[in-house]
Formats: sequence, structure tokens, C-alpha cells
Amino acid sequence: MAFDPRPFALLAYCSAAASVATPPAPQAWTDVRGARAPRHTTGTHDLLPAGGGTWNSLGPPGGDVAVVAASPSTPSIVLAGTAPAGGPGGSLYRSTDAGAHWMPVPSLIGNSVHDVAWSSDGRVYAATQDGVWSSDDAGSTWTQRDLGIDPQLDATFSLAVDGATVWVGVSAATGFQGVNLMRSLDRGMSWQDRTPPHAAPLNGTAIALDPAHPGTVVAGFRGDFGTGEVWTSVDGGDHWDDRSGGLPGTPVNALHYDGTRLLVGGGMNFGSQYFGLYASTDLGQSWAPLHDASWPLPIVTAIAVDPADAQTIVVATDGTGVHRTRDGGAHWEIGIGGSGSLAAQSVRWAAPASDALLVGTSALGVFRSADADAPLVAASDGISEFNLVSIAGNPHDPAEVAVAFQGNNIGGVMSSTDGGAHWTLEALPPTRYSKVAWSPSGVLYAISSGPTTTAPEGLYRREADASWIGLGPDQGPLYESDLAALAFSEADPDLILLGGSDFGVAGNAGTVWRSADAGQTWDKQYIGDEGLFVSDIEIVRDGGDEVMLAPYTGYFSPDQGGVLRSADGGATWAPVLERSTWVQRPHVCASSADPQVFYLGIATGWVTGTLMRSDDAGASWVPTGWNGAPVADIACDPTDGDTLYIAQGAGARVARSTDAGLTFTPFASGLDAAGAPAELATVRADADARLLLATNKGSYVATLVVGDAIFADGFE
Repeated sequence: MAFDPRPFALLAYCSAAASVATPPAPQAWTDVRGARAPRHTTGTHDLLPAGGGTWNSLGPPGGDVAVVAASPSTPSIVLAGTAPAGGPGGSLYRSTDAGAHWMPVPSLIGNSVHDVAWSSDGRVYAATQDGVWSSDDAGSTWTQRDLGIDPQLDATFSLAVDGATVWVGVSAATGFQGVNLMRSLDRGMSWQDRTPPHAAPLNGTAIALDPAHPGTVVAGFRGDFGTGEVWTSVDGGDHWDDRSGGLPGTPVNALHYDGTRLLVGGGMNFGSQYFGLYASTDLGQSWAPLHDASWPLPIVTAIAVDPADAQTIVVATDGTGVHRTRDGGAHWEIGIGGSGSLAAQSVRWAAPASDALLVGTSALGVFRSADADAPLVAASDGISEFNLVSIAGNPHDPAEVAVAFQGNNIGGVMSSTDGGAHWTLEALPPTRYSKVAWSPSGVLYAISSGPTTTAPEGLYRREADASWIGLGPDQGPLYESDLAALAFSEADPDLILLGGSDFGVAGNAGTVWRSADAGQTWDKQYIGDEGLFVSDIEIVRDGGDEVMLAPYTGYFSPDQGGVLRSADGGATWAPVLERSTWVQRPHVCASSADPQVFYLGIATGWVTGTLMRSDDAGASWVPTGWNGAPVADIACDPTDGDTLYIAQGAGARVARSTDAGLTFTPFASGLDAAGAPAELATVRADADARLLLATNKGSYVATLVVGDAIFADGFE
């Protein structure tokens, strides 16, 4: 789809049949500069020996890093704040070896950190989803500072510090918080409202101070879905001048002011709300653009100016990496250090007298360069905030694993060939990915759900040379394919099924797509009601691959959930089970002992779930008798037909049943640090079988079988 509004809602805190468009010819993907995406590789810790624990972390390290900043007095100490999709639930991480390794800061776990500012007096401040915090021991321990506003509406996004004076930008909370800029003159002990006279509340996202005249302050603002303003004051915020004239009017994200030249950057990767980089030498009375036609996407998220050379400016951009000029903007180097595919959210110098850079990115975490001309390399070991939505293992080599991830309108696929010891970013467009899977022949596929402004949505296939080819179905910019279900026929290698919904101006109907020629062309075989979404597709593996099942959910009464069934290889579909109380996407799995037996995991409410069973290949369904927490996903054990696993939205993240779904017990040893479960997957090659789990804080593996030994609880 073109845009998912949920990240921006979080930032504030608080069916007619469609004509099937002719699919485009398959194409190998290149990035906006015409070059293939770089394959960033990152390492993580070695796995524990097989059977040494129920679950082991696979990684990859990373997360949505909103800010990364080194101590100016001790550059080996670095802080990195995460904010998943720009919203709540992140954490603060601390490194004492210049970013080589990271540890979470206990007092700020679960508290998104949007900005960090070091003061000349040694104190460091953090702008978080829960107000402002400060530390006097270089970020080891933290104390919350009371802003004196509603504690339910005190999320903060930006900071500027000059000695004892601290400025903070506050969330507009979707219009419910009118205090959007505050100042403290006593190191955060007390605060005063210094909000400019907006027509309506806006998020305070950028602040810059005149280093020679602290009373001169510049403040930048943005709305949740658009709008941006710049205001200046020369008397500490007693009076303000609106300096938005001459600027694009889209969201403002970054400011830099040295007392002579004022720089402002902004934009939003939604609705072509471009901004770029502008400069003013008269405190915003007039503006001149510094970006030029060489910029592939004029969206600036952060600005850094070399303290030793004012003509050297570095900017972070949302989706096209880090750009640099050495001559004040006359010429630009685009995507320096191999960063061209990164959604960079923060850029700062690694040390005051160094030209090395620290970069925070969406999804992929922290990157660092050794010097001005060195490549940016991954430096996220220990940051466990990767928002994974899908995981799969290669049926020909279970040590080969792939994961799909999503960030704030960006995402990708990472793969490992050594069981998670090392990970490689696949050369795919940096869009949101909803599904990753291997075909029976061992070919890796992934589904992109946009944004289409970056690349067409639909199914992608990895080629022998590690490049990727887009297969569709691509219905164009106004009527798109939002897909998340994928199935391959074993009997017919050319048969592929996709499920999801349409998304666009023409409606939002549930869909099943079918290709009989390995993705060259597609037919929309099922069009459901408005608001429905087909969340899974499974094929009855009886040798014919003619019977298929597709559970669905929706948003409108009365038919919000059910199961579709096809008996002709996916050509036609009909409902065999209809319910009205499913609130999350259901999933099915097939017993390894009997291809006619299927299990259906359901979230019947926001805090309840249940299982159903079919003994006739999905033609009829009965409850297993178990009721518990919402079921996020279900997986059948590949070695035992009566054993199945569920990922849960409450309680133990994974539970196991050994009696065909009648009862479940926790199967979650080793998952204490795991996030919310997204997907379970099994992989078996010869006598080796593993259970995989994707969460919003990384992936995990449980070894089920090694050789002829079965580890029921992770131990021999």
C-alpha cells in the first residue's frame, strides 16, 4: 500500500469487483540512483549448542534508532535511543566502546527515546515518550524531570541545551496538548511554557540556540500528517516571529544555527511532502534552498555541521541515506559510505575533533564510519529492537534463515546462512515487507506492501546472482495489492497463491491471487467483502495440491472472520466457516501425520483466543476445547502429528500442546527478552527440525530434532 498511517498516529501518542490490471514485466530492482542496493552485513553472537536451551536468540541486531550521540568529553560513551515506528515502546542503549557493543539502560527500557543532548556541565538529557530524563553519570542512571504538564500528555521529541538552560519540544498529542515548547533555566528542576502562538498545536520536533546569544532560539514544528512551521525569538521565547514564509510548509524535522547561518531540514515520506534543506543568513527572514536536483528524495531528518569547517554539512535523509557537501551546498555527495538505501534518522560526529560519523536508522539500528571517507558499517550488536513480522527457514538447509521487517514506511529482508551468527541485508527496495518464504525448491521469496512511491508492491523473488525480481501483482498507484499470505504448490512448481486485500481509492476487499506460470501473470481468483483480509493460505499436501484453505478476518460486521476453501487448485473459493468475533488475523497449520487434519488459531477477542480442528481437509471445523490468550500464530510440529505450538498475545509467548490442541503448557524458556510474537515457522531437512519465532524485538530458534534425538524440552 502507499502509506500506513499507524506510525504517525503513534507519533502523537496518545466492495465492488476490481478490474485486474495487466501485470508489469518482471524487473530486477535497482535503487533510486540506478545502482543495486548494498548488502550490509552484520555479525552477532554465536548460537548456543543445539539442545542447550529451549530457545536461542538469532538476531539480527537492530531497531528503529531515532538518535545516536557520543559524549563530547568521553567519545567512547555513546547513547542510542529507539522509538519503534516513531512511537512508544522503545528503549535507551548505552555503549562504552564507541558503539561496538550496546547494553540497554534499565530505567528506560520500554520508554522510547527521541533525542539526546549533552550539556557542557556534564549532564545529559533525553527526550522520551514519558517526558524529559537526565543523567549525571554519563547515561548509566537516569532521573525523570517533572515538566509540570499532564503526565499522560508529556511525550517529548527534541532538546537543546546551553549550560543550565534546557529547551524541549513537546508532542501535540493529536491536538490535545497545547504546550509544545518548554524551557528550564535551572537544569530541569522547573519549566515554563514557551510555545509560539500557533493556530493549532503542533509537535515540537527541532530546536536550535545561538551559541553566542542563548536568548536567541529557533523552534521547528510538524503536524502528525503534514504541516510545518519555523519560529524565532531573540528574548528567550517572550516574543516570537513566524519564519515559515519561503519554506515548503511541510513538516520540520531538523535545525542547526551557528549564530550566522540557520539551516532547516524536513519533509515526510507520505503524500510527496518534500522539504529538503534550506539556509538563511537573516534569522529566517529569507530562505534559499541548499538541496539540488541530485537529491533523489528531499526529506531531511537530521543535520550535522563540521565544527572545524562550516562549509561541510552532513544530512540524514529518510530513505536515501546520508548526503554531504564540502562547499556549503554547491555540490553534494549522495548516499556517502554506501548508505544510499538507509532510512537515516540521526547523524552526529563520533567525537568533537573527528570526522567519523554516527548514524541512527529506521529498522537497521546504528551505523558508524571510521573517518569522513570510510564506509558506514553496522554497529548495533546488543540492540534488540528489530520489528520482525515474518520468518522462514530453507527446507534444504535449516541453518539458512530469512526474516522480513518493517519500520516507519520502510523495511526489508535479512538472511543468514549460518543459523543467525551473521546476517546480510538483501538487495530489495527499502519498503515494508509482510512475508518471507522459501519455495519447495529452495528459492527465497518476499512480499512487499509498499510504499509504492519507493517501489511496486507485490511478490519478489531472489535470483541466483542474489538480485531480486519483482513479480507483481501490481495494480498501480490508486488500487494496490496489500498482501501477506503466500503458498507454493509442491505438485506444480509454477503454481503460486497470494492472499491479502486490495487497498486504495476503489475499496478494501479481501483477495486471493493465483499464478500458474511462476509469477509471470496473475489472476484475482477471489474478491471478498469490504474490510476483509486473507491472512494465510495452506495447501492440503495429499499429492494433488488441489484443496486449499485461506482464513480471513475483517473490520466490519457481521462476517469478520472465517475460512475460505478451494477444491480446484485455487481457481474458485467458497466460505466453509464464518464467524463474527475474530479481531486479529487467523492462521492454520497441517498435521505432519495426516494431511487431512488442520488446526486453526483464532483471536476471539483482544484478550481471548481459541483453537479449532478439521479432520476433512477444512470442509468442517470443531473446537478443540482449548480457550486461552489471543493466538498470534500457530505451527504444527514437523515430527509429531499431535504436537502443535501457538504464539500468544498474552502470557507465555509460545505454548505447546502434545495432545492435538486439547491443552497447552508454556514453551517459552529463553524468551524472557523477546517482544510481541509475530510469526511461527517450522523447518525440517532430513532429520533436522527447528521451530522459528519472529517478534518485534528479533527472532529465536528452538531445536526440535538433531539427528535421531528429539529434545522435548530443549535438553538431551
